[in-house]
Amino acid sequence: MNDIVEGAIPVVLSGQALLSLRESGHNFPSAVGEVIDNSIEARANHIQILTEEVMKGRKKAISQISFIDDGEGMDDETLHHYLQLGFSTRFMSEKTIGKFGVGAKLAGLSVGTCIEAWSRVAGSDAIRHVKFDLGEAVEAEKRGEKVGINPPDDEPLPAHLVPYFPEGTGTLVLWSKIDRVSDGHGRSTPDHVRNEINKELSRIFRDFLCGGIKITVDHTDLVPHDPTFLRKGTWVDHVLTEEAARRDGSTRKAGAEDTHFPGQVFFNDEVPVQGTSHKVRVVITLAPREVLRAKGMGGDALAKKLRLPENEGAISFMRLDREISYTPVARLFPDGILSPDRFIGFEVYFKPELDRLMGVRNVKRGAVPSDELRRTLRDLARTVIPRAREELQRVWGEEDRTEAVKSGEHAPLAKALREADRTMPKSRVKAVPTPAEREREYADLAQDAGRNSTEEEQAAYTQEIKDLPFVIETVSFPGDQLIELTHLGDQTIIRLNQRHAFYRDMYEPLRALSKDATAPGASAARRAIEAITLLLVAYAKAESMHDTPNEQYGQLRKQWGGFTELYLSKIKDVL
Repeated sequence: MNDIVEGAIPVVLSGQALLSLRESGHNFPSAVGEVIDNSIEARANHIQILTEEVMKGRKKAISQISFIDDGEGMDDETLHHYLQLGFSTRFMSEKTIGKFGVGAKLAGLSVGTCIEAWSRVAGSDAIRHVKFDLGEAVEAEKRGEKVGINPPDDEPLPAHLVPYFPEGTGTLVLWSKIDRVSDGHGRSTPDHVRNEINKELSRIFRDFLCGGIKITVDHTDLVPHDPTFLRKGTWVDHVLTEEAARRDGSTRKAGAEDTHFPGQVFFNDEVPVQGTSHKVRVVITLAPREVLRAKGMGGDALAKKLRLPENEGAISFMRLDREISYTPVARLFPDGILSPDRFIGFEVYFKPELDRLMGVRNVKRGAVPSDELRRTLRDLARTVIPRAREELQRVWGEEDRTEAVKSGEHAPLAKALREADRTMPKSRVKAVPTPAEREREYADLAQDAGRNSTEEEQAAYTQEIKDLPFVIETVSFPGDQLIELTHLGDQTIIRLNQRHAFYRDMYEPLRALSKDATAPGASAARRAIEAITLLLVAYAKAESMHDTPNEQYGQLRKQWGGFTELYLSKIKDVL
């Protein structure tokens, strides 16, 4: 027993301690999420978030944030303790979202220094009020006064917020004296901050939004965002429906429902956690074809609008249907995280009884899986992720072949080269193939380019290319060569290796950007693609000026591709 003796001092200097606890690890969306948690636990169906702005110097800044819900409200006793650190009606519960009694308090203080709450319960007309001002508490503590939270009073609602308070039960929480609001990139302008909380909250609370709970930010209803592409009525469905209408040249009718674009499920089941008696449910999916599109388009304007880049390797940990972490986990994906992994959804569902195993903290931001769980997920990923990656490559291969049947990636340039080559020096290659050898070369190229599904198609392809001085095709072949050249006397076949790092890291992204007419830089990307291809053609042309180019330049060509691959792996982002 710890008896209090004369001269004892408080265990905690409340004001000073709370100043320190402002560094609780919250970012702005996670702080806002703590208040939404309380609203959901209070059985709210509609949660409104309203921001207010002021001018600070020449810039706008968020000055106040209000949270209004139509939940059950808090009686005087609960309201009095609402701002007390450590108090919770659900303390250490394993059946509720909150359990530690510190989330909403630390969240508010991480953003500003003043928190107020108004609440009304069933059977009462009174809206009761409590307040805590950290700045005032610190000053009172310096004067030797006791720091505490006064009982609820009848302070009226701020006049401009009265229209938003529900007619029946409900709660309004107000954060003011805000001094620490910014988005994930450190930008504090209201528009950037609102955009981030809209995006983050729509993913964190996607199950509740899909279930009918309404969350509104500055009068805009949040649309759930699902990284697994399985739920209906999500942000992905909305964007793809609008994109389809744009491409068709049609106009969507007001109130028209979005089309659902479901992802492909590769795993959806409970798995036992190694070395324990617990289980977690794991969902691993691949994005729908409308999202996958063609290889190299995972970073274009549409991909960014679909929020694909941030999904690369991210694991979504879901606790009681609420996301608490969305981040890559070290050494989980086989062979590391690859760019195409942004198309793979990965969810892990667990119950509160596994909080310690999941590394859940009193701030619901981030999770650090235990070694047992990490091994469990890693072993599962080694089995499932390669299958999802293979399917992705298969879909892209089909898309590439379909695109090749329509025109060929380089067909317009090859035709333009035929006109340009009329006035240029002609090939001096001595080895000229026989007609049968030339036909075999064309047949091989048709197979490589995916233009041989029928005899008619192959014949049409041969007819298309036979009079071109240069035939360029993007194909896949092993090794570190960037290009393969086949000199047929008066014609040179250029095979561009899509496995090469130069193609993956430079050519392919530029090609994707060039196809998006609405993207900034699309015109420059088209010219860059054209210039790079012409550079390769010019090299092939230079080889053809020698009577035995393969013997003379074959090794040089191979080393050129190998050194290019090596330098690309060693050097990045230095300019």
